[in-house]
Amino acid sequence: MIRVAVVDDHPIVTDGVVANLRASGEIEIVATGTSADDAVVLAGAQHPDVLILDLELAGKNGIDAIRAVKEASPQTRIVIFSAYAGEERVATAFERGADSYVLKGTSSDELVAVVRAVAAGGTMIPPEIGAQLARAVRQPRRDRLTEREREILALLAEALANRAVGERLGITERTVKFHVGEILGRLGAANRAQAVAIAKARGIV
Repeated sequence: MIRVAVVDDHPIVTDGVVANLRASGEIEIVATGTSADDAVVLAGAQHPDVLILDLELAGKNGIDAIRAVKEASPQTRIVIFSAYAGEERVATAFERGADSYVLKGTSSDELVAVVRAVAAGGTMIPPEIGAQLARAVRQPRRDRLTEREREILALLAEALANRAVGERLGITERTVKFHVGEILGRLGAANRAQAVAIAKARGIV
């Protein structure tokens, strides 16, 4: 049996995924959770073969949990299960250590096939995710945002001023201003609002 844990903050989604996976006859659900912190704790306690992890979680998001899960349970394979794609989001998930990425519109048969593949040590990436990943790989590295720039952009999306962003991150307002300029340049945006709009379209925030 493949031992699987599921972390999603929508109970109806979790219930559906659990039922479909159990129906396969080859998967045992060992734990469920609703937050990024839950993902890390249950990975360390249960060491599932596969963790199905949503990205859009309350509080800390799933992206932030990937490395911590791998540290808590290196053998656990991670399947991102998200309603959203976007080249930056997909690329970042794989850079952090995800083993596959499927959208929530995926059929139960395909999800089972992905779980089976990654549990066996392989990789199975749906075509729509592969296309996003390919676009990210082809993108010049200089146009990719750094982790700090992604953090700042996420706060810009909350309509915070530079000073407030600096206070949140523990850096100076001048440093924030420098990073904002870099972000605008990398995204080809004329202003903060356009940068946020581009970032949302690309799945960065």
